[in-house]
Order: sequence, then structure tokens, then C-alpha cells
Amino acid sequence: MHIGRLSASGAVYFVTFVTRDRAPWLCDASARAGMLLALRAWHEEGDGRVLAATVMPDHAHVVFEAGAELPVGRCVSRWKAQARRATGYVGEWQRDFWEHRMRDHESLEDYGLYLFLNPYRAGVCGPDRAWPGWWCAMPERFRFPAILGADGVPPREWLGWGAERFAALKTGGRPARE
Repeated sequence: MHIGRLSASGAVYFVTFVTRDRAPWLCDASARAGMLLALRAWHEEGDGRVLAATVMPDHAHVVFEAGAELPVGRCVSRWKAQARRATGYVGEWQRDFWEHRMRDHESLEDYGLYLFLNPYRAGVCGPDRAWPGWWCAMPERFRFPAILGADGVPPREWLGWGAERFAALKTGGRPARE
């Protein structure tokens, strides 16, 4: 975590962690599944909850509610380690991660939608298929999953949204399109 930041139990965080040198080792189906498996295992333990996650070829975004036992930094370290073990150590992670504690005035819906649309906006997923690296553990916390097509794909008009749609989000100082 950034210096001076505290991990607050019950707070919602948006985190991004990146592979070393942005190597796309997470595009491998087993590596992506290993990352999602690490997130699911932590979620099922019950000390904190993953709300939504997207695993991209070279990074992962997670929106989660922190628990009481592990601070945010330890959660991310654990997820990284478990994902590497699950993949047979095929790749390495960049040191550290980017985090943002969501404030009351910020829209969880917008962050969830940002995660969901990330692979489509980045051009790594075609508009007519569901991204296999997306996991929404708590769809009841969001409105947009009910609008998705039966096969989990977004409405066509969402794919035309420009970067300004997500410009107000705290996504690590990078342009909204990764």
C-alpha cells in the first residue's frame, strides 16, 4: 500500500497488480484460471469479499471488501503467490500494486463496469463473446450484470463509450483504457 494509507476492515478497495515487464503470461487459460482460483479461495474463506475481478493478459483488477484479518497489501501478496503456484511459476509479478479505497461518493457500479469492459475496450476480447477472465462474485451489488446478454456479452452501445465515460475513476493515473 502507499505510504500513509491504512487498510480498513469493511472498506471497498480497487486494486491493480501487473505482471513483471507487462509480460502477457495471464493470457494463458490455465494462468488466468489460477488467478481466479486464488481470488475465489480467499473470497470463500470469508475474511473479506471479492465483489468483481478481471484478469487481463498482463494485469488483474479486483474490487473487494477488506476483511479484519489481512490488510490489503497482504491480500494482494497472497493472491499473487497463489496464482503463481497454481500456474507452476510460469511468470512473475511486478513489485507492489496500485490501490484506491473507494469513498462514499464514488460509484461501485462505475468501477464494476470499468472492470467488466476492460478486455473489450483493450481489444483483447471480441464483442460477441464473454471474457473468461471476468468474475463477479457478488452480482447483487451491481445493476449492470442484469443488462448483459444471455451469453454474458455487453450491449453493443457500451463498446462505443469513449475514455471520458470512466475519466473520473481512480484507476492508477493511467488513461482509462489499458
